[in-house]
Amino acid sequence: MSPDELIYLLFSKPYEFIFKEQLELQTAEFFLSTSYVAIGTLFGAVLTFIFLILGGRVLGPEGFGDLGLLLSLGPIVGISMGLNLVATVNYGSGAHDDSSRTKILSTASIEALLLVTASTLIFALLSTELSYLLGVSAAVFLFAVAYGVAVTSYLLAMNALRVLFSMEAYALSTAAQSVLCLALFIVFVTSGMKSWQSAALALSASNLVISLIVILYVRAHLKRQFDWYWARVIMRYSFFAAPGLIAVALMGLDRIFINVFITTAAVGLYNAYFLASITVAAGLWGIINTTFFPYASRSNDKLALLLKINEVTPYLAVVLVPLIVCAEVIAFVLYGHQYAFNLQLSFFFALAAAVYVVFLSYTWLAASAGAKGAKMNTVCNVLALLLLIGLDVILIPRIGILGAAITLIFSYLVPTVFLHSRKQFWTGV
Repeated sequence: MSPDELIYLLFSKPYEFIFKEQLELQTAEFFLSTSYVAIGTLFGAVLTFIFLILGGRVLGPEGFGDLGLLLSLGPIVGISMGLNLVATVNYGSGAHDDSSRTKILSTASIEALLLVTASTLIFALLSTELSYLLGVSAAVFLFAVAYGVAVTSYLLAMNALRVLFSMEAYALSTAAQSVLCLALFIVFVTSGMKSWQSAALALSASNLVISLIVILYVRAHLKRQFDWYWARVIMRYSFFAAPGLIAVALMGLDRIFINVFITTAAVGLYNAYFLASITVAAGLWGIINTTFFPYASRSNDKLALLLKINEVTPYLAVVLVPLIVCAEVIAFVLYGHQYAFNLQLSFFFALAAAVYVVFLSYTWLAASAGAKGAKMNTVCNVLALLLLIGLDVILIPRIGILGAAITLIFSYLVPTVFLHSRKQFWTGV
């Protein structure tokens, strides 16, 4: 039995039950590509989970809190470095010939190199002032900059595989990054380097090594070729998307608020819940979105895709909330006695994770609609950030980490309802 036939058998009945229609060949190909990604990503996720559990146990709440701050700051400093990444996938996936894809990927790579270089120099020069402003040590900030460079390189390379619809290579690379990260961290720990810096080094080095391997793999599509037309198109999309990307990265401010209003150890506890809920949900969505966003970018009927998301949402909530609660229970058993488990907190984080997946489904579908979609996506992400800041400042000082969990729910729910109500947007894309 061929992989296509096996995927069709696995997904045809559930698909027909939910959507009340037969599974078409193109949709089956989407599930096949997603299955490749799922295998590699889930394997990698298990190893990443082990890495985080090991980190939580070895580093303790204080060190794990510093690592949590670094993981929050990395995406923030990486905004300017990876400004053109989403646009690259959107236009590269939408290209219908190999020559156009090569022009887009080559141009985007040169743009990314310039952005990374300029951003790194600026952050290094202003490290003292920025670390003080963010309320973290200079060491955490500088490691966050290095982590941002590594992640940007990795995402650029992996996005090239998405544009080329090379999902088998994507799956293998994802798994390899997690294997290398865990292996490096174990080597560091057994050598006596039991600090958050060793975890940061393992994360950064593994991202850089895999990005270099992938770049060599797709080198035929990465030439010293700069196309001014595509450069303008990519940067126009990126200009509209930039405020939204900033808002997404700044969603990590919840940890900063907890650090200010409570303690760094509280950040570690919050990080423990967050990783077992929101991060797990984001990982599951990432598996789907690896193929969903390129396919949505090629689609001329975004409204039909929206209706399918609406149909699957109730089933998603029923499955995801108990699944996340189970993941949290397992995680806290593995974290050890240093981390106290609370069922109420667990439920609210699980609910936030389910709402988050729906939010991501809507916003990434909107982002696939070119520059117009980038604008709408930005509006939703900025709205989410404003809600997070306002509610965190009110709730965290009063009810602690529970307030941060409740804030996450409303921060993702309100923009989702807003985007769903924009009928004119969906009928016009």
